[in-house]
Amino acid sequence: MYRKGYNKYLYILITISFAANILYISTLSYESVFAQKNDDDDDDNKKDDKDKLIVKVSIDLANVDIENTKFIRVIGFINGEEAKQDIPISSIDKSDDNLDVELKVNEENEIVEADTPDEFFVCGYEVGKGDVSKETTTTTPITKFDCNEGDILGNPTKISLFKSDSQVYSKSQEFYQANLNNVKNYTKNSDTVKIKIIAPLADKKDTEKLVIAAMIKGQIQSEVIEDVQAELDKSDSNTISRTFTFDRNTDIGKIQIGDRYHACVASNDLSPPEGQECEKRLVKNFDNVNSLPAR
Repeated sequence: MYRKGYNKYLYILITISFAANILYISTLSYESVFAQKNDDDDDDNKKDDKDKLIVKVSIDLANVDIENTKFIRVIGFINGEEAKQDIPISSIDKSDDNLDVELKVNEENEIVEADTPDEFFVCGYEVGKGDVSKETTTTTPITKFDCNEGDILGNPTKISLFKSDSQVYSKSQEFYQANLNNVKNYTKNSDTVKIKIIAPLADKKDTEKLVIAAMIKGQIQSEVIEDVQAELDKSDSNTISRTFTFDRNTDIGKIQIGDRYHACVASNDLSPPEGQECEKRLVKNFDNVNSLPAR
């Protein structure tokens, strides 16, 4: 009787011990698989970034109107390529001081290979929650934005937006206000804005292929000139140029007098000193072409 009870107790003890071991092994296996999955994801990200040039953009959230913004558009022209991200405000941790955004382009493409100190620009736009096709007020119709320019100094390269000492947006506002009396005449029958980008090549007459790009209000247009030599043969000034026409009504607001636009030209043949060069200017009218030498 005693032995029978003892055997039963021993059987129960062995069963519990076996079940506990199975559960422990299963837990280890799950953790191992989960850890392996994370490692695999990290490896995949590293593989995806292997041939990428990364510009890390730091946005100072203290100078962003979080409550009235739907999303932030971050856009740039880097190493002959467009890079853009729209970041919903709902995805941002409001307790953070800064928002970090990575813009990725190819380190090498058919136009240019990234190198120090190639130039680039990045802009950020606060897109409101309301109807962007309607101007907010007469005095502040320009979508709040900030832009910054930099040189490729490594991979990754860092740049900042919406710092408290930035005067980019205030200069656009000031120009708009100074020309307020003429704005109605400028915009009366103007649904487009024309931007002419000029690339003087007197010092780079052997350039074979390049890309010209223009950006305004979060919109980029670009064109690859496949045979630069053929165009230079027709030019009396060793200059290549392209005129881009933008609709004033964009998906993030209306282009206004005083809005800032950027231009870049890129080619391996421009280096040294830089494989990409960029410049910027404010829109001054809609009736005539706005011109900008990009180098």
